[in-house]
Amino acid sequence: MTDPLAPQQPGHPPPTPFERKLEEARRELLETSVRSRLLHTPLGSSRAKIVEVRDALAEEVFLTLVREGRAMTFLASEHDGEEDDQETLGLAQPDEDDLSGGGPATRHADTRLQTGLSSTKLQTRLRGIAYDAQSFESEQGVNILYIALGFLKWFESRDLAKPRYAPLLLVPVTLSRGSARERFKLTYSGEELATNLSLQERLKDEGIELPDIPHADDLSPSAYTAATAEAVSATPEWKVLPNAIALGFFSFAKLMMYRDLDPDLWPLTSALQNHAIVNGLLGDGFRAAGGTVIPDDAAIDALIDISTAGHVVDADSSQMLAIEEVRNGRNLVIQGPPGTGKSQTITNLIASAVRDGKRVLFVAEKMATLNVVRS
Repeated sequence: MTDPLAPQQPGHPPPTPFERKLEEARRELLETSVRSRLLHTPLGSSRAKIVEVRDALAEEVFLTLVREGRAMTFLASEHDGEEDDQETLGLAQPDEDDLSGGGPATRHADTRLQTGLSSTKLQTRLRGIAYDAQSFESEQGVNILYIALGFLKWFESRDLAKPRYAPLLLVPVTLSRGSARERFKLTYSGEELATNLSLQERLKDEGIELPDIPHADDLSPSAYTAATAEAVSATPEWKVLPNAIALGFFSFAKLMMYRDLDPDLWPLTSALQNHAIVNGLLGDGFRAAGGTVIPDDAAIDALIDISTAGHVVDADSSQMLAIEEVRNGRNLVIQGPPGTGKSQTITNLIASAVRDGKRVLFVAEKMATLNVVRS
């Protein structure tokens, strides 16, 4: 899409107020600071909750996890904390046999991922990651655990002494084990692979176009990292590390919202700017809704017939007023700290709507909220 906030080219109409406000709202969803792991994953850190994979080929890891659907396990290092040069990862060793037909070295074609952690530290790190992944999925309903294949080593213009490492290919995975005696197994979750949109938008500010990730059936990690290397080749201090690999948490929730709000992705028959609520928020404002607006100081007992309201849980006067306003066709926002009855109000709203013959789509950021209302 054409950026409404960018300088306008001659002959192009200026952006409408709606387009400018929408693009400003979209950009607020992007995390383009180095606080985001999508722009800087702390490779080499002993405290970060990531597991770096050493001496592996991204192409082979992708083949095993995604194409073949096999599980992979992790190997501890005999030399805890040993540093490997990312430039030499993947080079064959003198005493190693190659697979027949000139394929990858034996150690690169198995299902074991070598790490730089001792056995104790590796198990502790994997247990913590597995627990956090399960907790986040239970609370938020989404998986944010990925194995990153390939990194861009880049520098901020104001800090050329400190390298940053941004992941290029992110494969959604699950980490689990059957019992405490078994190894942790890493498997591809089957979810869609996504472009690192935060990095893509950050590079646009540098005049660099990061290529989109093709469909998984057409994706080759080595080809993608080569295309990325070509895209950043004009910045000599930047470098693509095609076989730098790390397991960690990368959140895409806001990035998916950014993509969903791209007007170019909406059909012409139901354009985003034609949606009444979106246009009201960003354009013309909200006109008075139909129906009777009940004053805040009204005696609602005389106005609301509780026998036909459809409430299924207790409600106080302020909650009953909000429910009735919605039934009258008004759009509204209800705010309040925990324990003030928002979930009960939502429950009664759903029950009243169903009683009126309507269907309801209920969306919440946290799974716990969905479960409370559902129960």
